[in-house]
Amino acid sequence: MSEPKKMRMDSAAGKGNNGQRKGKPGKRNFYNKSTARFMQPGQRGFLVTCNGRLHDCIRDSYRILNEYADLLYGAAPSPNEAEPAANEKSVDDESEEEDISVTLQKEAAAAGIKKPMRFQNVDSGATNCLFIRTTLKEPTALAHKVLQDLSTTRKAKSRFILRMVPIEAVCRANLKDIIDTVGSLSDRHFLKEPKTYAIIYNHRLNNELPRDDVIRELADLISSKNAGNKANLKNPELAVIVEVIKGLCCIGIVPEYYSLRKYNLAEIVAQQPPPVVKGDSATDQKPAEEKPKEVAEEPVATVAPEKEQA
Repeated sequence: MSEPKKMRMDSAAGKGNNGQRKGKPGKRNFYNKSTARFMQPGQRGFLVTCNGRLHDCIRDSYRILNEYADLLYGAAPSPNEAEPAANEKSVDDESEEEDISVTLQKEAAAAGIKKPMRFQNVDSGATNCLFIRTTLKEPTALAHKVLQDLSTTRKAKSRFILRMVPIEAVCRANLKDIIDTVGSLSDRHFLKEPKTYAIIYNHRLNNELPRDDVIRELADLISSKNAGNKANLKNPELAVIVEVIKGLCCIGIVPEYYSLRKYNLAEIVAQQPPPVVKGDSATDQKPAEEKPKEVAEEPVATVAPEKEQA
């Protein structure tokens, strides 16, 4: 084999596609982590837990949240209609950091999306735990509406979602930031009228934050807002949710936490229906059957006072 031909064969063997050498360093098509969406301080939304079917849970979360958001607030406006509202907000409060809703609207407009993204799934950092960030100002009102409807209708909305807890703010998982965030949120809930409250603390992948210290400091903070605020661990009017996930903390203040089964969609649907109100047409034929039960219960009621006197 001639020397020129041998050199051409060696050169072709050392090249890959498009005539580039395989061993020559160049641009590497690695996954750019900076483009991934993660839960960050300053966001608000919904903390959703699932039973392992992640994609199905995300799909159902979008469906339920969009359904009730359209019901409460109407259909989402187009990006062109949303821009003036964003500009007005920046003029009214120039010192405030740019709201996440404005950022999402800009991202939607840049991507050519017709509707702004009211809800967007981001990585929470924990397994079977989603964070759906939102542009809505009050995620608690939306989640409360969902849970109330489920409690009334007893019709399951999803087979994959377990809990859906509204989160009003995300902050760093340290005691100072948690106290500051709860302090700003509690002005709206605990300042004007006295309320009963409970502090619900959970943590995932973080054992550095002392649970007792967090609860004690938050209890003192809430009591300082109004002297009438009292702790009630069984049936509080408001529950202060503190969910620590790695280096971040999700905080929400929600009503009817225990009566709505800790915002667990599956348990609300599975619970026993409330007693039927008397006079309902469906129960007009039942009084004859219920009378023997009432007579049987009367002796039991008379025994209780005798025990108390003894």
